[in-house]
Amino acid sequence: MKLAVLFFLLYLCVPALNELRGKGKQGLLRVCYYTLFNPEPRSLNTSLCTHIIAGFASVTDGVLDLGSDANKKGYLETTSLKNVDPHLKVLITVGGGGNDNGFSTAFNSFQNRTRFISSVFSVLKKYNFDGLDIDWEFPVWNDFVPKDKENFIDFLKEFKAASVLKSFVTKKTPPLLTVAVAAPSVIVQKAYDIPQMSKYVDFINLMSYDYHDYTWYTPFTGHNSPLFNRSAEKAYFATLNTASSAYYWNQNGMPKSKIMIGIPTYAHTYILLDPKYHGLDAPATGSNGDLNFYDVCKFLSSGGIRVFDNESLVPYTYSGYDWISYEDQISIKLKANWIKSQGFGG
Repeated sequence: MKLAVLFFLLYLCVPALNELRGKGKQGLLRVCYYTLFNPEPRSLNTSLCTHIIAGFASVTDGVLDLGSDANKKGYLETTSLKNVDPHLKVLITVGGGGNDNGFSTAFNSFQNRTRFISSVFSVLKKYNFDGLDIDWEFPVWNDFVPKDKENFIDFLKEFKAASVLKSFVTKKTPPLLTVAVAAPSVIVQKAYDIPQMSKYVDFINLMSYDYHDYTWYTPFTGHNSPLFNRSAEKAYFATLNTASSAYYWNQNGMPKSKIMIGIPTYAHTYILLDPKYHGLDAPATGSNGDLNFYDVCKFLSSGGIRVFDNESLVPYTYSGYDWISYEDQISIKLKANWIKSQGFGG
């Protein structure tokens, strides 16, 4: 999973994110994924977030693994932010793109699930986390194990039951349980039992980005995270946008209040085949990787031409052979207003 919210961009886009501040810590959520040490925990402005989800941990030999001693120290520094912001919730996320090989085995039996859950409770207590986020990309879809879908629900159910029991014994609030989920409907259909999932998760984090990226089978430019589809997009391509994904999850059983809409703060790049063709769907030959907001700002200040798509409500910029899809304050504000108007959780 790439970051849904990167703190560097949050500092630059506070006016845009203010659109989500209406109900504060008790209402609309502002869930911030945070990769350790980028930046240092002490540099984080916690007023921008109701929840920080720190990561990324792994599943190793069937248990939750925080990694190196440096990582463990970083997690403690992150949860210590609650000392200055007592309303803040800090969760640990496990998995992420390319880091999810252990889930299928850890969840494939009651004994294995119990062992994993026990390791989670131990980590939550030791490092003062408020909950667990599962970033499994994606059940069934990547490993072709049909039982993943059912086993994942069993895990969520058993984790929630164990949390309630533990809370009853300790007289403390049960840990939060959240899941980072796919946006494209073809993956969602394969990977998740949405009605059952909705019973056990506190909320989901919709990965409403990476809709378009350069690949050998999609060698043309496109928006990373369009809010809406363009009129030129038909059939399946018309579903590759934030609104379509969010509505799909809701219509298939996830309450709007439990759906957090992801906003990417990294940019996708393309290398154009011919600089004369620099619009959307322009032929491309490759990519220069992803960029952060600082790099996009430099590109714009060095002559990059900004274009705002009034259908998808996101910008792109180009110069020579370089083409970049990114977010700015305008697109983030438009998404924030849409989230509020549609009644989603954050």
